[in-house]
Amino acid sequence: MTQVPLFSFRRSNKIKKLLEDGKMEEVVKKALENEKIANHLVELLDDKNPGIVGDSLMVISMVIKENPNAVRITQELIEKIFDLLATSKVAYVKDGAMALLLELAKNYGNEFRESFSKGVEKLMKKGDKSIVAFALLLIKELKLSQFKDTVTSLLEVEDKVILPFKGRRWVRIGDIAREVLDSL
Repeated sequence: MTQVPLFSFRRSNKIKKLLEDGKMEEVVKKALENEKIANHLVELLDDKNPGIVGDSLMVISMVIKENPNAVRITQELIEKIFDLLATSKVAYVKDGAMALLLELAKNYGNEFRESFSKGVEKLMKKGDKSIVAFALLLIKELKLSQFKDTVTSLLEVEDKVILPFKGRRWVRIGDIAREVLDSL
């Protein structure tokens, strides 16, 4: 017979309740103080409620920004976040996944370079224009020169996108591609 850890379940429910109540800053503080709380946030990425998933993504991003070592980062976690970005139909989840992936790229890009490369390749092939534009930002951040030809093919794209980052509102994909090429 397998025992289920009752306290883990209660703690997850407590964190979920705080997120439902909009107390993200309190959850960030708790996660910075206790690694188990940070791990519960990762578990909440599987929640059925997209609001909880989006909040968890945002909180994990804020925690990593404060302390990159506060959350245990694995290849599986990075793949899960790429999958959420590629498959979710909820804008809040996509925005949270973008914010977290960019933060992870800044802090763990070299360590998980292959996972990021595979994720970027998937986004470039199957993503809508906003996701492709975001993939360009990851290419720039990680200096993924193997995508140079793909980036070059986007230089003339006139479509504009809104990304959840400062200064990235109604930006032409071609302009982002130019910026990426200049950095490679």
